[in-house]
Amino acid sequence: MKYLHGTDKVTVGLVASFMLLPSVALAQSKTLNNPLAFPTITELLQAILNIVIVVSLPIVALFIIYAGFLYVTAQGNPEKLQQASRALLYGIIGGVIIIGSVAILTIIENLVAEF
Repeated sequence: MKYLHGTDKVTVGLVASFMLLPSVALAQSKTLNNPLAFPTITELLQAILNIVIVVSLPIVALFIIYAGFLYVTAQGNPEKLQQASRALLYGIIGGVIIIGSVAILTIIENLVAEF
């Protein structure tokens, strides 16, 4: 390109771009196949959320049962009662977050559907 003048550079650029044109035209005819069974992102997120709910809700239930066991075995000990109260609080917060995630996903889905 060092020895080409201004108009020659334009000519070489146009020839090169016309040579690449068939490959660009062929690239447009190819399609990408979705390897997932979910056609939209929201359906994929719903499926993931359903799996998380199925796995985590029994854990939350066991955590609440454990907190009840701590209450029963505390026998008036303030430290153990505080530990049991904290375990119950964390179990309830975890359950609310998990159930709340369904509501958040529904809100996001409705907002995206508006656009």
